[in-house]
Amino acid sequence: MPTAHKRKKQPEIVRSKLIECAARIITEQGPNAVTIQAVADAAGVTKGGFLHHFQNKNQLSAAVSRYFIDQLDTELGKLMAEDPIEYGRFTRAYINSIWKDVASGQKEQWISFAIYALSEPQLKSMYNEWMKEKQRLHHDTDSDQLLQVLRYAADGIWLEILMGAGYQKEHSALLSSLIEMTHGQDG
Repeated sequence: MPTAHKRKKQPEIVRSKLIECAARIITEQGPNAVTIQAVADAAGVTKGGFLHHFQNKNQLSAAVSRYFIDQLDTELGKLMAEDPIEYGRFTRAYINSIWKDVASGQKEQWISFAIYALSEPQLKSMYNEWMKEKQRLHHDTDSDQLLQVLRYAADGIWLEILMGAGYQKEHSALLSSLIEMTHGQDG
């Protein structure tokens, strides 16, 4: 009796691929395009294969939410590791992550993140918890009111860019000014 070729199962790789495909669908087509079948097709698995990893779309949404937040967390961690100045380190990383997205022209993912966050209470909740944890972790270096205002200003620039309002063309100069202000009066 011939032995069928058995492919080694790699459940973590398949699960990761499903999450990444869902995130890509969100980025390219919007959150409403995410269906179990669409994600399964994009990942090259059956609907049953999808359901082996996620019992329903809500579980997938939670995993995709975690994926987006983990990406942001990783980016901020890299930027903070490159910054030798403690005071304002988190705020500079936060602003620089926005600047990096603007400069690279890769803002679509974060537009999708924002839309997804508004449509998915789970992501909004995860993001809020993540931000509270970051504020707690970086309280000693980034709780100064000026730094909080600078993060809000960066959020405003980011929103203006995402909305494509076009009333401020010098985003890089504005973000650069915000970075300079993170050094306080001593910097």
